[in-house]
Amino acid sequence: MGTVTVGDVYRYINAMAPFDTQDKFDNSGLLVGNMESIVTKAAVCLDITQKAAEEAAHKGAELIVSHHPLIFHKLSAIEIHNPLNILIKNDISAICAHTNVDICKNGISDMMLELLDFKGETRVLEPIHSDGSGYGRIVELDFVSDADSLATMCKKAFHCNTVRYYDSGRIVKIVGVCSGAGGSEENVENAVKMGCDALITGDVKHSGFIEAANRGITLIDAGHFHTENIICGKIAADLEADLGIEAFIAENSVDILKYC
Repeated sequence: MGTVTVGDVYRYINAMAPFDTQDKFDNSGLLVGNMESIVTKAAVCLDITQKAAEEAAHKGAELIVSHHPLIFHKLSAIEIHNPLNILIKNDISAICAHTNVDICKNGISDMMLELLDFKGETRVLEPIHSDGSGYGRIVELDFVSDADSLATMCKKAFHCNTVRYYDSGRIVKIVGVCSGAGGSEENVENAVKMGCDALITGDVKHSGFIEAANRGITLIDAGHFHTENIICGKIAADLEADLGIEAFIAENSVDILKYC
């Protein structure tokens, strides 16, 4: 392929995960830069932190692609520590592909199932569009499991530092997965209504675990970062293979938390 532009990368991502399918609260798309800018090197990360932006500039990337939007809420000021400063000063464009990648076929939820080696026909956990697409997936396992075994599988599949979970004591046959912040009381209730014996997600609050206990469903928190960081390697590999640009996962695309 010849010269690649930011617009080419945008259209490539859009073909797999259309930006117009993003949830109404989201802000995915080209958030910084110019569609006509040439791209020879792209950084990929989960979050565009100050360190990730500095790394992209240091390594000569003209584009940074992230999952979480750099601009999510209305800005009243851009302070010196804001990564936007670094991107603008170094003429680095930013494409953020968030809920459109959560929702799409072969997106993060399907990757979760693949990494867990859960095979079988799937259903959407939380449909939000008229065509039935939406968040999460449900699969019927071809084996019988329990909470302890599922937690161990998650730790291995997502390289988690720790896994928190509520064990309902039920045998697990039907599992729901939802990356990121899918552990709300409403999502737990929905998983029960959809017939799940267990829900694997992240960012579960205390109230979410209480809801799981009250409703008798196993609930596993494998972490927001760890259930979504899995998309970075796929994006980088696809951009290199299909567009011919150099794409790398930012070394600073890491879980910033410490665990003891």
